[in-house]
Amino acid sequence: MTASLAPHESARLSALEQTVRDGLRDFRRTGQALSEIRDNGFYRASYESFEAYLQDRWGFTAPQAGRLIDASDVAKVLDPLGIQPKNEAQARSYRAAAKVIEELEPEQQRVIARLVEAAAPDTQTDADSEADVPWDVPAAEVRIMASVVKKLQPDALVHHPDSGDEVPFDTLTNPERFEVIRTHVDQKTQAYREKQEAKANAPQAEKINWADWVLNTAAQNLGHGQRLEITVEPDGSGAARAVARIVDGSTGEVLSAGAGAVTLKKAVLNLAAELK
Repeated sequence: MTASLAPHESARLSALEQTVRDGLRDFRRTGQALSEIRDNGFYRASYESFEAYLQDRWGFTAPQAGRLIDASDVAKVLDPLGIQPKNEAQARSYRAAAKVIEELEPEQQRVIARLVEAAAPDTQTDADSEADVPWDVPAAEVRIMASVVKKLQPDALVHHPDSGDEVPFDTLTNPERFEVIRTHVDQKTQAYREKQEAKANAPQAEKINWADWVLNTAAQNLGHGQRLEITVEPDGSGAARAVARIVDGSTGEVLSAGAGAVTLKKAVLNLAAELK
């Protein structure tokens, strides 16, 4: 059932819809406008649900709108840190980091902003460049920053940046605390980068043609006069399952069979496991 809007609600809806029209290429503005329309029920004058409003008014599905809203929420968290995602997908890649950052106190969030600034490349700007152009901070590294800041509670024992002695974190001065945090972040970031590099340099698994693999499996396991059959049979619930079996070519006797599977490949794998 639809319901009328108060005059101020109608005026606000008009303004928000203008924002959506003008900002379809700007995920921040579009997501924020859609979020406000949803949260305040401004769609209710003509539509019974937000989903119906999205589809009819903008041609959006609920998941599409949800991604825009989610991305705009993440961008709002990142903006004070000096991180400005270029698009919706990039913004959503920071979602895990933003979730941790939102749980932090304002002072802790300011520490992360300093870490982001300190990690920025030291580049020279010229007359044709914009000094305030944001740089791309990898989402995983921002999450590392947030996790370290969250973990270092006042009573945490840390090594003094000058003496190396183990002391409670809250006994350090603010500059000393920042140095400790940055050291922890640098160590974890380096470990993360090394892990990613090792993964990138790891030998790739050889891709095997599935049909050739089935033929090789058959050649290794079939005896004289035997054949490998793959059949698709109903499983009693209306779905179909594949079964691979070895059959005596003369008598038709089933000599071995694997468990049923939802794919042909899995069916042959089940048979191979049965033969071991």
